[in-house]
Amino acid sequence: MTLRSRLKGLAIGAFVGTPGQAVRDAAATAARVLRRQARRVDFFHDPADPWSYLTAQAVARLADRYPVEWAIHIVSAPASDVDAQPALRARHGVRDAAELAAFYDVEFPGKKPPDPSGLKKVCQVLIRDRPFADQLAAAIALGDAMWRNDQKALDALMGQYGHEAAGAIAPILASNYAALRERGHYQGAMLAFGADWYWGIDRLPYLERELAAELGVSAAPAVTPRAEARAPARLVATDRVPLELWFSFRSPYAYLALDRIAELCERYPIDLTLRPVLPMVERGIPAPTIKRLYIVRDAKREADRLGIPFGTLADPLGAGVEHCMAIARHAIARGQGLAFLRSAARGIWAEARDVADYVDLRFVVERAGLDWDEARAAIADDGWKAWASTAAADLETIGLWGVPSYRAGEWTGWGQDRLPMLEDRLRRHVAAVAAGAAAAGAAGEEPAATV
Repeated sequence: MTLRSRLKGLAIGAFVGTPGQAVRDAAATAARVLRRQARRVDFFHDPADPWSYLTAQAVARLADRYPVEWAIHIVSAPASDVDAQPALRARHGVRDAAELAAFYDVEFPGKKPPDPSGLKKVCQVLIRDRPFADQLAAAIALGDAMWRNDQKALDALMGQYGHEAAGAIAPILASNYAALRERGHYQGAMLAFGADWYWGIDRLPYLERELAAELGVSAAPAVTPRAEARAPARLVATDRVPLELWFSFRSPYAYLALDRIAELCERYPIDLTLRPVLPMVERGIPAPTIKRLYIVRDAKREADRLGIPFGTLADPLGAGVEHCMAIARHAIARGQGLAFLRSAARGIWAEARDVADYVDLRFVVERAGLDWDEARAAIADDGWKAWASTAAADLETIGLWGVPSYRAGEWTGWGQDRLPMLEDRLRRHVAAVAAGAAAAGAAGEEPAATV
């Protein structure tokens, strides 16, 4: 490992680890005390963002349970430097929000991105100053009407709440978004408390834990899985489930997903296909510092929750990624792909192994049970480039661009946060297959392989 790589890994490890968090917490507390401010949760709501609408419903529940100061800020869509695929993101957001609403006890009536005229009406109402409770109620009511594309309801709500001129929308939202960026984040559906950020429904447990500790109370979670999910029971017609996993060696979230994917493969009838892709920055999708810093801190929280080692890292960008991609192609062809991905990712994200260096690379190769001489020969074969390009094109075909992403039949998901939703579908798929086999047996028929 080079000295530069080692120092960079140590710096990032310190930033995401306990000392760095303690410094941030102390600074936030000191600033609050000096300004004589109450403990406050700030909710940044993007009216066009489906995740913001889901989060607003949860915020209403949280505000009822935790009597700290609350504030809502209406912001614009993310800037282009953090949202290089706005059209894909808009379509994916609607699909993902529908999945989340089906899994959790929140509602989402949307079928497509919001109509521009409806969105303008929502913004005209929400840019007017109101007390927090009134503004949150307005955001939820307007969001419901907008996502249902109910223009009459929107017109009625404009009359009920009052509104500003359409020309005031852009400057107010831009100013609020600039304040969000200055504070340290870059998109809506975010909750800020102290020195920490919480994105949407997935991170509410962290926020609730902090609020409960602050107030010395305990309460049932604001958002929980539904007792009965609303998705179809069977993922695919066949008994076994073909599951594709798109993965990048530079994604901490992809690393966090690997162990759980391996565990799902042991417990469910999965035929796994691994689809490694180049990091987004090498596919022309930028990741500015503000985004990278949030991701690595959030990944550290998730790693701690999951009991996965994380934080002593070495950035594989460049030669390290190329080595791993070439060897991954070789390992997958030999049926050892998952073992290599897990070994290399752990080396990168938890052991600061520089996979651009042959000493560290050999270690992760042999730990995966691969022959080092064969791995070195694989590095010399640039066939992985076309292979990776095909995987990236297929990922975009299903409407996604980041990792980890999954496809099982018609179901697609993005993020290690979506693995509980995948497992829920796998569980119900297996139950449906078993019920079908039992029914066929009772009728004296041969169980069918398909439905």
